Amino acid sequence: MSADELALLRAELGVPLPEGFGELDGPQALLLAQALRRARQRRASGLDESVEDALTLVPALTREPVRRMLFR
Repeated sequence: MSADELALLRAELGVPLPEGFGELDGPQALLLAQALRRARQRRASGLDESVEDALTLVPALTREPVRRMLFR
């Protein structure tokens, strides 16, 4: 596995790579990094939708100020 692939995988994990990850070959590391990125994006998207749904419980005139207070 190249240094670039290691760096990409390390960046996606956000922590030092576990010991066994050094055994992955280049394509496996890229596939894992892409899967981690997609999972993080799906989770963030689901969270955004949940927040928007929850804000529908707040009266319409106060939604923007509440949104700004919660998400500066």
